[in-house]
Amino acid sequence: MAKAINWPQQFRDEVIAEDTEQLRCAFRLGKLYYENQYWVPDEVVDIRVNHRCLRKGKVVGELRQCAIRELSPSDLFMQKQSLQTHAAIIQFLSETYSQPVDENSLVTIVTYQNLPLVPEEMDVQDDGHL
Repeated sequence: MAKAINWPQQFRDEVIAEDTEQLRCAFRLGKLYYENQYWVPDEVVDIRVNHRCLRKGKVVGELRQCAIRELSPSDLFMQKQSLQTHAAIIQFLSETYSQPVDENSLVTIVTYQNLPLVPEEMDVQDDGHL
């Protein structure tokens, strides 16, 4: 199974509608992904929603890490439409990770570019953990 960037079900339509030109990013709470350099530049990964692969993406650049309050306007612009404010990120990460999150919480940032949709490869669930 390929490495993946997984989004909750609420982002399914947005992931499908995204283009292949604009860079996107995902934030993951904490240091684990960053310290282990889980994603590496130019790596092709699954872009998943609710553990079902919808498309592929390519990691762009090195992973970065910062406190939520330090996320730049461009970091927020590359995020999902409903997650483009610091407050929205805090709420989303708090709910996703079921733990307290504030503006000083560290996040790992993975930047990626969507690859074209391949309809016959969409909605594949091959996560052996499920």
